Amino acid sequence: MKTILITGGSGLVGRKLSRLLIEKGYKVIWLSRERYVKAEIPRYRWDYRRNEIDKEAVEQADVIIHLAGSNLGEDSWTRQKKQSIVESRVQTAQLLLDTLKSMDKKLDAFISASAIGFYGVKTTDKIFTEKDASVESDFLSRTCRKWEDAAFRFQQELDVRTVALRTAFVISKNSDAFRKMVLPTRFGLGAPIGSGNQYMSWIHIEDLCQLYLKAIEDTSMQGAYNAVAPEFINNADFMHALAKVMRRPFFMPHVPAFFMRLIMGEAADMILGGSRISAQKIQDAGYEFQYDTSEKAFKASLKAIKEKEDKKRKR
Repeated sequence: MKTILITGGSGLVGRKLSRLLIEKGYKVIWLSRERYVKAEIPRYRWDYRRNEIDKEAVEQADVIIHLAGSNLGEDSWTRQKKQSIVESRVQTAQLLLDTLKSMDKKLDAFISASAIGFYGVKTTDKIFTEKDASVESDFLSRTCRKWEDAAFRFQQELDVRTVALRTAFVISKNSDAFRKMVLPTRFGLGAPIGSGNQYMSWIHIEDLCQLYLKAIEDTSMQGAYNAVAPEFINNADFMHALAKVMRRPFFMPHVPAFFMRLIMGEAADMILGGSRISAQKIQDAGYEFQYDTSEKAFKASLKAIKEKEDKKRKR
């Protein structure tokens, strides 16, 4: 039974992935702010700012899944927030790399989160594949380059099989961002954001977790993969599809771009721009998406939200 060490395990993806891995027979441990080895999922302490890490966790690990990172959609991108976004991804990876070197420890694989922001936040006619370089100068694109550079040092310096999953918008019952879309739509206030012509790349959390599982088990996987559903859909059609599934009207005017920038600052670019991102490479690797259309993903997640709300009411 392999031991999977997860950073950022308490986040949206980490919790779901941990449950999946445990169901599949893996032992799962987390690196966390506090040590609590008697928890259901044992937690070992680390603090990248102080360069501290519990080596006991690293010693146990056969595979490391690196999900740690300050939430991109939380708070405006102030100078301090930007620094936190980068350091919480890059310095954490460096601490893991340095620790492995000091211990002369060999991993089976290092699997890192990344984001489709790698390709930039412009809206273009291009369909981006993993063969495309990151050439944009926006903050998110620069961050993704640093993020992946830190990940692939495991391959370059330790000869460890390394995979980076460039993740799109995650549809999940527990996603704050998704629920913020659901709430106004529920009251008939759903609307396109900005022009609505920007492409909305997305993935259902079930598929995303299955991709991480595949990255663990499929030893032929190496390098970067786009973790996106194969559907190409723009923001206006995405929001319209959500309203249709919820059986709500869809007639509100577009939410102006300036209003989104007023609320979110530079972070609004993640929502206001976007091109098509190809899922072909992971499909060619043999993965079949359970949720290949936004309509399927919406129905599953809205059903899960309703069940969760019904449970709360019964308490």
